[in-house]
Amino acid sequence: MIPPRGAGAPVSLSIVGARVWDSDGDLDLPAVRDLHITDGVIVAEPPPQAEIVDATGMLALPGFVNAHHHSYDVLAKGLLERMPFDVWALHSQPAYFGRRPAAELRARTLLSGLECLRSGITTIQDMCSLVPFDEQTLDIILDAYAELGIRVVFSVAVRDVAALDIAAYLTDLPTETLAWVQGRATPAAEQLAFVQAQLKRRPATGLRSWALSPSGPQRCSDELLDGIAALSQDDNLPVFTHVYETRVQTARARDLYRASGGSMIRHLADRGLLSDRTNLVHAVWITPAELELVAGAGSAIVHNPVSNMKLRSGIAPIAAAQRAGVPIALGCDNCSCGDTHNMFQAMKAMCLLTGLREPLPDGIDAAAAMRAATSEGAGAIGRPDLGALQVGQRADITLIKLDDLAYVPLNSATRQVVFGESGRAVQTVVVDGRVVLRDGVATTIDEAALQAEVAELMVGFRRDFAGVVERARPAVQPLLAALALVNERDVGVSAQLTSGR
Repeated sequence: MIPPRGAGAPVSLSIVGARVWDSDGDLDLPAVRDLHITDGVIVAEPPPQAEIVDATGMLALPGFVNAHHHSYDVLAKGLLERMPFDVWALHSQPAYFGRRPAAELRARTLLSGLECLRSGITTIQDMCSLVPFDEQTLDIILDAYAELGIRVVFSVAVRDVAALDIAAYLTDLPTETLAWVQGRATPAAEQLAFVQAQLKRRPATGLRSWALSPSGPQRCSDELLDGIAALSQDDNLPVFTHVYETRVQTARARDLYRASGGSMIRHLADRGLLSDRTNLVHAVWITPAELELVAGAGSAIVHNPVSNMKLRSGIAPIAAAQRAGVPIALGCDNCSCGDTHNMFQAMKAMCLLTGLREPLPDGIDAAAAMRAATSEGAGAIGRPDLGALQVGQRADITLIKLDDLAYVPLNSATRQVVFGESGRAVQTVVVDGRVVLRDGVATTIDEAALQAEVAELMVGFRRDFAGVVERARPAVQPLLAALALVNERDVGVSAQLTSGR
């Protein structure tokens, strides 16, 4: 077991001599100023007896918000590629692995959170699939986040349609394989009762808050969606749901929601789930008309460009969404379909992918990507007190070394962060006024012990992963054949550069 060090209470800090990034200031050469922190809040005057952090020659950034994160599959990084979404899901989702050891739950949560800190992410929205659906599993994960000292907006992913999205288009599968693909669902009422109970049992704290996550409209009955809508309204909780990630999901929407014009977005609106608390994750295959509905409702899109590419899902119309007035947040998604929780990669991909859909130079620029990773991510989670380095904001701060060659010469801090940074220059990370990463090393946990424990746990994980691969094998070719047929279907919108409609 990794020995906990304890995060301790926030202290008074004065971060002196840094160039401080401000979305409304000089984006190329940010002004040098000091940041003073008391009780986790940025204040105007130096607090007495503050710890001095000499940030001369550094760039201070608002802590990034990873607005779409799954912590459960970090041990599967590097194991999967060349798999479209439904095939990947058959090899990666917790339902196919069953109950995991408590030590693995804790270690994987610490590992995914630590990787986020290393790329300047100070807040995670973890849409977590609990297997089994119980308090013990939940507590291990929440306690690991608290131990690490990272901010988390936690949601339990709920669904009462367990089948893979592609399942409706499959034929002639062996009985055992069909059961594997179809899965087993927990009743909506039971899931809603569990979520409500956890909101009361583990209430929000300084670093932990709650969100709600119907996995996707097509995976949820109206009963489940209605229950989530009521809970969001009553408790003022943000909602994060996967929407239009793939062509298959878009085809399902056309079939399932005929009463709503074949639209996931209109169906969500019909169920009371399209509001300024709603965040649509992916939205790759969304139509221009639906973007107008989203903008009118004040909902946001959480863009996941890296996983969208790796899973061959398509290119989201992010520039069009921005023009429509839809706020855009950024996510790093699963570690098994992006292989790293790295916001710098996400920002760069956000900008570069725009050029494949928008040949004229009026798409997403580096400043927009930075806003997506900071202030608009903060808006998505309902935290306007995050995402900027101004007096009164919570002190979530990343310090980057400007003597790294990515910044030599320093021509534009914003562009060089977005297009040139990898996480290599991240020096110090502060969460809620507490230094949790110093000189690139965590202050709250023993990293060497964590790595050693992960190495031990991987013996069992690799064995179980091999079993999942073997059990999934009979379904792979039928899934690919069904995907090929769906890819020929006209769904009224295109998000791919390949042939097909």
